[in-house]
Amino acid sequence: MSRRFIEDRALTEAIARRAILKIAVIGIGGCGCNTITNLTNAGINVPTVAVNTDAAALSVTRAKYRILIGETVTRGRGSAGSPALGREIMSREVDKVLAPVKDAELFILTAGLGGGTGTGGIVALAEYIKENMKDRLVWAVVTIPFSSEGVERIQNAQMALSELLDLADMTLVNFNDILKERVGAYSIHQAFREMDKHLVELINGLTKLQGLRPQPGLVNIDFSNVERLTRNSGLGFVGVGSGLRFIDAFEDALSKNYCEANLSGARGAVVYAEGTRSMLSLREIEEVPRILSEKYGIGTVYWGIRYNWRVHNPQVMLLAASVKSSLVEQFLEAR
Repeated sequence: MSRRFIEDRALTEAIARRAILKIAVIGIGGCGCNTITNLTNAGINVPTVAVNTDAAALSVTRAKYRILIGETVTRGRGSAGSPALGREIMSREVDKVLAPVKDAELFILTAGLGGGTGTGGIVALAEYIKENMKDRLVWAVVTIPFSSEGVERIQNAQMALSELLDLADMTLVNFNDILKERVGAYSIHQAFREMDKHLVELINGLTKLQGLRPQPGLVNIDFSNVERLTRNSGLGFVGVGSGLRFIDAFEDALSKNYCEANLSGARGAVVYAEGTRSMLSLREIEEVPRILSEKYGIGTVYWGIRYNWRVHNPQVMLLAASVKSSLVEQFLEAR
């Protein structure tokens, strides 16, 4: 092997490494830290940061970085369900939170809304990044509490969601009440496990965007396209599905809808498929943009493929930016 060939290959690999999107996932508060633990257990391959004011809860969280905030104020005992306190603490200590992942280009922030640390903290963190790191992209993944959890938690969630939809580039909303409708026979513990599973699939699917490689002869996703679709896009939808055929996996992804999102007229969509070469029929894959265009009126659709012999069935991630949801609108109007 010639020295020139080795040098050219090394240069190509170095350029490819620099081109890989740098993603960081930050979970704030109890629900956010639970999601980070589940992501870690699932083997996610991007940096994870768990942030909490509750030292005991943080100590059992699995993450690459664990950061206790507000220790001098709360003495490690939590924010007592106060979003104002959670927001104030995060605003004071945001540099400490971002220090381990300051080079990230995309921040995925996740929290359960309704309490103190997660509710106030995710808003403060999104606000800081958007004001001080303007070239970075921020996606928020949030869970809305059960309506039975009380007026105060619902009102906290309403205020935070209203702000996040303006602050984050894209916000993905998951209602626990919809989860309850779908798994009504489950215990509350099992229901929460189902939501945790959904959040892990959703965030893990998003992080796979960083590892896409061009495939000769195929339409490919370039993250610059994803950034253009999602920057300042408001409400978004992401579903991750699987099925015996690619089209079944696509339909399953559409069904992972926990905010009754209406994709009609969305700014654009991204479809990402994973499976063996025999699973991924080009004819079926080309059918998906037609469905998104003709049924949902989405004019801009990007799709990409990663061949993976380890999966048993085709898997699909569907992302749509700037979607509508009458449920979200009603939830915010009820303030």
